[in-house]
Amino acid sequence: MKRVSSIIAILLALATVTPLYAEDATVAASPKEWTLAVFLNGDNNLDPFGVEDMEEMAKVGSNDWLNIVVLIDRENGPATLNYIEKGNIKKVKDMGELDMGDYKQLVSFAKLIQAQYPAKRYVLDIWNHGSGWKNADKKVFRGVSYDDQSGNHITTNQLTTALKEIKGVWGHNVDILNFDACLMQMAEVLYACRGTVDYVIASEETEPGKGAPYDDILKTLTQSSTAEAFAKSWVKAFVASYQNGSQGSEDCTQSAVKVAEMEKVYDAINGFAKAAMGGKFTPQFKQALIKVQKFAYPENVDLVHLATLLKTAISETGMQTACDKIISTAKTAVIANANAGYSMKNAKGIAIYLPADFYLESGYTNLEFAKATMWDEMVVDLGKKATAATVIGSVESGDLSELRKFVANAATYDPEVTKFVIQELNYRLHTEGGLPASVVAEVTALMGQLAR
Repeated sequence: MKRVSSIIAILLALATVTPLYAEDATVAASPKEWTLAVFLNGDNNLDPFGVEDMEEMAKVGSNDWLNIVVLIDRENGPATLNYIEKGNIKKVKDMGELDMGDYKQLVSFAKLIQAQYPAKRYVLDIWNHGSGWKNADKKVFRGVSYDDQSGNHITTNQLTTALKEIKGVWGHNVDILNFDACLMQMAEVLYACRGTVDYVIASEETEPGKGAPYDDILKTLTQSSTAEAFAKSWVKAFVASYQNGSQGSEDCTQSAVKVAEMEKVYDAINGFAKAAMGGKFTPQFKQALIKVQKFAYPENVDLVHLATLLKTAISETGMQTACDKIISTAKTAVIANANAGYSMKNAKGIAIYLPADFYLESGYTNLEFAKATMWDEMVVDLGKKATAATVIGSVESGDLSELRKFVANAATYDPEVTKFVIQELNYRLHTEGGLPASVVAEVTALMGQLAR
């Protein structure tokens, strides 16, 4: 969450990691129809908004078919477990200082919910700052639930681990996972939820500081609501609240994704990556990345809008088909999408990581999404082709400055990039020909340095 300056200030005090459930063995209550379980990490500059959101929840409150339970950790203060009644925030227990950036605490919270507030259907709400899968001094801090006191957060891969454990505790998939946090509706994050979550509600863009309008949202929930119906009404209520609604007027995005349908999207992403690597489409990608819908981190781009732009720019049949598949599968997976503000008009519901310089952040290839798909290979391929095109263009113009620069910095490039540049130079010199002898001589000498 949220559009407020952040992020991690590591303090001397370390939070305890005592499991919640270990302290709270009680006789299980009878299951209600729904439980909204909010993992509210306010141990940062979002603290005032956490209290405000509980007050919003209390405008509706729990009832005979709904539990609203909040584990809130305050900024520089202890955590409490609260049961939200209509008109009342009831403190159930003082929890002491917790590390809400530890995924094990999220699992422990799920165990507590199962033991004390069971339901047939669950909404798990992770409330905090989010960053999708940022890059600070080349160190990856992407994830969610940043705890300023511990300096810890839940990484994307840890989210996968937590959700698998939570599914085991609850006995079925999380019906709805809501990220009341920034930048989380990404293909990479959705992959972390596969097989453990039915629907994910989140934002492609940063969220306004007020986050979700819980009173507006909970008013749309009924005892007989399906998870899909509630996910759709959640998205509608969220965006409406920022269209001169209950929370003012601000640009925002919100979408709901059916996680099972993402399998077809991942297959489409692989087909798209293969088609892109089969040609030389770097110029079209660069142009598309100028126009594409971007978010607070410009390397986060809208997947459907990207495919739509490239379909227009590339006439090659394979890429046309690949773009169509991306568009159609993503539209099926996104069961609800809404946005407020002209700047977000092309947000279609799922973002993906594609840096304009085609340089992968360290850590990206460790994501399960990267391991399972060819997206990262495509980004690397675009990068090496972009580098080669710059060098070849320099050679063809008779200005060898770019080639000299490449040779001087060759040690900083991936060996595959250097190999590809040499391959392209050989083709240009010896197959296409037509270059002045003086240029050929110097290029040959420079290539010799590259080959050492």
